[in-house]
Amino acid sequence: MPTLQSSYDTCLFHAASALGRSLARLADEHFKPLEITSTMGFILMSAQTAPGILINDLALVHHLDISTISRALDKLAALEMIQREGSHKNIRVFVTPKGARKEADARGAWNKLRQTYGLILTDPGALDLAGRVAKADAQLREAQRPIAERVGKRKPRS
Repeated sequence: MPTLQSSYDTCLFHAASALGRSLARLADEHFKPLEITSTMGFILMSAQTAPGILINDLALVHHLDISTISRALDKLAALEMIQREGSHKNIRVFVTPKGARKEADARGAWNKLRQTYGLILTDPGALDLAGRVAKADAQLREAQRPIAERVGKRKPRS
């Protein structure tokens, strides 16, 4: 007879949410000593890799709302780790020298995070799972877009 928990574990939403929380706890363990969140760390890495990246592009890359990106950028700017240039929808993000040092630490934390879950799930298992989750997420996002956008009749939302 199935348990109450096992009945929920067959639900993708429930299982993926639990996985997200488990991964967030692991990420917190690795990023907390840096005194930044994992989101702030990933933004620093992206801005270091692509200097002048637009806020909209950061939101797309990290699958986050622009408001979430803006709040993280406000914190990074207050810590003097990034500079923003431009206005309105054309705001570009640049890493400062202080931010570049923290970005290197964030990259190290990300590598340790990947090693940690790779030891638990195996590296190939983690890579396979990440690929399948990303593919499923893309399919769900595509299905949620209005039909007119999917067939190219209307400009996509930004």
